[in-house]
Amino acid sequence: MAHLTATAHDHFARQHGVASVSQLLDSGLGLRQIERLDRDGAIELVLRGVYRTRSVRLDELGRCAAVCLLREDLVVAGPTAGRIWGLRRLPSDRRVHVIGPPASQPTISPWARVYRTAAIHDRDVVQRPDGIRVTTRQRTAFDLSRVLGSDDLLSVIEQAMFDGRLTDEDLRAVAVDWLSPQRRWVRTFMLQLDRRIGGGAAESHAEVVVGEVLVAVGVRGLVRQHEIDVPGYGPARFDLAIPRRRLAIEIDIFPTHDETIGRLRDLRRDTAASAIGWDTVRLDRTTYESGLRPWAVALAGELRTQRRAAS
Repeated sequence: MAHLTATAHDHFARQHGVASVSQLLDSGLGLRQIERLDRDGAIELVLRGVYRTRSVRLDELGRCAAVCLLREDLVVAGPTAGRIWGLRRLPSDRRVHVIGPPASQPTISPWARVYRTAAIHDRDVVQRPDGIRVTTRQRTAFDLSRVLGSDDLLSVIEQAMFDGRLTDEDLRAVAVDWLSPQRRWVRTFMLQLDRRIGGGAAESHAEVVVGEVLVAVGVRGLVRQHEIDVPGYGPARFDLAIPRRRLAIEIDIFPTHDETIGRLRDLRRDTAASAIGWDTVRLDRTTYESGLRPWAVALAGELRTQRRAAS
C-alpha cells in the first residue's frame, strides 16, 4: 500500500487539504503511487491534476486553492474574494468566482464560475501562502460593482478602505484603467466613490446607512471618523461630525454602549467634549431600527433652526 510522504502531508495541510500532481511528484511520490493512493481512497481527484486528501473536508477555501493549483493564470475574485476578505453585504451565492484570461477554457466543476477578461493587473492580485491567489481588497470591491446594489457596494467600499487602511485614491486607481462605455459597472463603482462622505472610512454598515440618511434629509458638512484632541480625555474620534457646528454624531447600536463601563466612558467623553464647545448626539439601536428617518429629519430641522437663529 502506498503512503503519503511527509512533504505531501505538508502540502495538504498548508493548502486546505488539496495538492497538485506536480507537488505530489516533487514530494517524492511517483505517478503509480499517486494512482494507487487514489484507488485506495487516501486521496481523491478534485480537478484535473489536483487531488484532495480524504482526511480533510473540502470547504470553500479548499476549492479556491484547488482552482489556483489547476492553472497559474486563475485568480479568485468577486463574492468569493469578498468572503475571503471578510467583507459584508455579499450575495449568498456559494460558487467559487474566478477571473481567467480571455478565451481560456479551464476545466472546472459546476461549483466554479469563470469570468474571462484581460482587465486585471498583477498589482490587483495577492498570492497567499496557502496557494490561493485572490484579488486585493480594492480590486474585490471594484469587481463587486457587477453584483451589488449601490448601497451595499458603498458599504463594501467603506469596509475595504477601513480594513485595508486604503485611501479614496487607492480605490480610484484600481478602476481608472478600465473606464469604457462597455464596462458600465466601472462607472457604477466611480459613482459610489463620489457618494462617499468625506473623512475616514466608516467602521460599520450602520454608519454608512446613517450617513446616507442624514445627507438625504439635507444635513450638510458631514465628515466621517472626525478626530479631535479633548482636554481631560485625550484623542477622540466621532463616527460622524459637522465640524463647523462642533456637533458629533455617535451611532450606539452595539451592546458595549449599553454596558455600564461603555455608558460611563461615553458620558466622560461627552462631558469633556462639551467643555470645549462640542455637542454630542447619540443614536441608539431602537431608534436606528425603527425610527431612523424621523430622527434624521428632526436633527436636520434643529440644525436649520439653529442656522436661522445665528444669521
